Amino acid sequence: MVEILEEAEQLVVRIGGQEYARYWFGPSRWKPYLHPLRAANGLSLLADAPTDHRHHHGLWIGHGRVDDADFWLERHNSGRILHRKFENLTPQGDTVTFTQLCDWVAPDGTVRLHDTRTFTFYDTPPEARIFDLEITLRAPSQTTVTLYPTNESGLPHLRVAEGISVKTGGTITNSEGQKNERETYRQRARWIDYSGKLGRLACGIAVFDHPQNPDFPTPWFTRDYGPFAPNFILFQEDPLIIAPRKPLRLRYRIYTHVGDVNEGRVQEAWKVFADSAESSSGATESRVPEQAGSATR
Repeated sequence: MVEILEEAEQLVVRIGGQEYARYWFGPSRWKPYLHPLRAANGLSLLADAPTDHRHHHGLWIGHGRVDDADFWLERHNSGRILHRKFENLTPQGDTVTFTQLCDWVAPDGTVRLHDTRTFTFYDTPPEARIFDLEITLRAPSQTTVTLYPTNESGLPHLRVAEGISVKTGGTITNSEGQKNERETYRQRARWIDYSGKLGRLACGIAVFDHPQNPDFPTPWFTRDYGPFAPNFILFQEDPLIIAPRKPLRLRYRIYTHVGDVNEGRVQEAWKVFADSAESSSGATESRVPEQAGSATR
């Protein structure tokens, strides 16, 4: 059973009676974000406001150059991504979902973008859990909006916890078998996985690119110290223009697992996601590979 409980400025996601994630959305935040995201031993796979980048918050959405406004940093001249309302919030079931509407408000008070984001969580075991994220960016009124190429972008962006990052003993692996920042940065891949140890538990987190996303398979932004994101905007020559009636729609699956990339059977989990996405025109299944997370294959 999956449950969503609303507390002060946050939604708490529980699976099988245990907390899996928290989603922060209140007006005291510069932007909504998800943290913690718990591994099977209860420790968070994601970091929040680490000392080297205080504006990194677990899993979040933002962009550093939206027209002339910054929606990435958290300074006096930065914009804010403000929660407007929730829709379609399913409080409990084998599958639960919530949709959030947000406004990207520049320092001058103008709304530069609207976004709609939908999270879907499934009743899956702690050794191999999945949730889906869909993001749609829309231009306000009849104006176009320009997203300029920048590495300060995340649609979404993740910052992994110490122990998972390469700098603290973890490993980055992509779907092509390339490893760590040196080999995976800017490379196209169907998925990226970070695996390492939290306490004594070998575990990891992977992000799957949806086969119907723009420029699939996407190039990735990766850093050995912990942040990563699918970022096709950074590596294209021209800015991305979002026009009225032509929103940008992006879909991803996040997979948290026990074991490294092989023991966690990340490729098998990706195959389930990709097969169901293609066969049902975007409707994805909640299955994970049998015995996913097992130390044997």
